Amino acid sequence: MAQKYKTYDIRCGKCSEYILTYHKYGAGKGILRLYLANIAAPKSFSELLKSSNSSIKSIPNLQCPKCEEVIGVPAKSKGQKWVFRMRQGLFHRKLKK
Repeated sequence: MAQKYKTYDIRCGKCSEYILTYHKYGAGKGILRLYLANIAAPKSFSELLKSSNSSIKSIPNLQCPKCEEVIGVPAKSKGQKWVFRMRQGLFHRKLKK
C-alpha cells in the first residue's frame, strides 16, 4: 500500500509569488520543515538534493525568486535528512485538490 500525502503549493507571504510544490506526509497541521526529497516541483530542487553531498554550505537558503525574502534555511533533521527549516509567517501554503 502506498503512503498517502497531501500536495501543497508554497507561496511567498510577502508578494504571493509561487515558490514550490510539496508533498506532505503525516498528520501534522503545519509545515515546520520541508524535506528536500518531498519537493515535487520545480525540478531544480531535486537536482539540489543530488548535488549536495555533505556540506550545508552547498545548499542555498529557500527564498522567493521575486522579492528574495528568505523563507527557509537548510538544516539536517534528526534522521540526517536534508530539510529547509521554515520561517513561520513568511510563506503561505495552499492545499491542491
